[in-house]
Amino acid sequence: MSKKYLFFIIIFLGIITGIVLINKSPDENNELNNTELQCGVDEMIFYYLDSCGWCQKVKDDGTISKIEQFGVTVSQINAKNSAQVRHSFQGVPTFVINEKVYSGYKTFEELKELLECSEEENQSLSEDEFLGKEGQEVSLADGVISLEAEIFSDNLVHYYNTQLPGGKTIYFFVLKDKDGIYRAASNACQVCFDARMGFRQENDFMVCNTCGNKYPLEKIATEKGGCNPGPINPNLEVKNGKIVIKQSELEEVAGFF
Repeated sequence: MSKKYLFFIIIFLGIITGIVLINKSPDENNELNNTELQCGVDEMIFYYLDSCGWCQKVKDDGTISKIEQFGVTVSQINAKNSAQVRHSFQGVPTFVINEKVYSGYKTFEELKELLECSEEENQSLSEDEFLGKEGQEVSLADGVISLEAEIFSDNLVHYYNTQLPGGKTIYFFVLKDKDGIYRAASNACQVCFDARMGFRQENDFMVCNTCGNKYPLEKIATEKGGCNPGPINPNLEVKNGKIVIKQSELEEVAGFF
């Protein structure tokens, strides 16, 4: 075969390859992205004001973070910033989906329907996944968990998780309050536990990431029921510089997980 003939064959094959790549459908190029898309709409705008109580409730409800877990990109825009406002509306909160404007408070379920989301297809929100702060993994030894007491001298909440003998994982937190009392509670409450969002600390309160309810630190583990962290122990025992949490106490809140 002459070098000239071989050259033309190489050129011809190169042209054919280029045509195949150019005409490859966008669906084939983006197959992975499409299989990961869990809503019919992949973008949403959330207009808010810092002074708007209903806007704050949307955030406290965890609505935005839950929507984002479906793969939707949420643009949060302060309505005071006129340079970023691209739509006409009279009040906030306002949501823009597919260029349609929806003003007024919306729940997660309402927005999920507007975004055409299917929870059955959403693998990231499995029933076993905890969406709150998981904390440090610790293990039971002879039916107890022992933690160095000095860790809690900062009066901040420290998060942990442990696995019970039956295989269930318990998410909980421990703190030392201003009176020097060590307290432990589940990172879940009786009202909102199925959202699996847990609590966060804001100054002297624990705040539910799902509904925004606030509960004072000095009352942690003293009350059952309602939207307050499920009690494990309101006055943990200290032995040899370590606080002790019993397996039986952790089992009391196992129903939240």
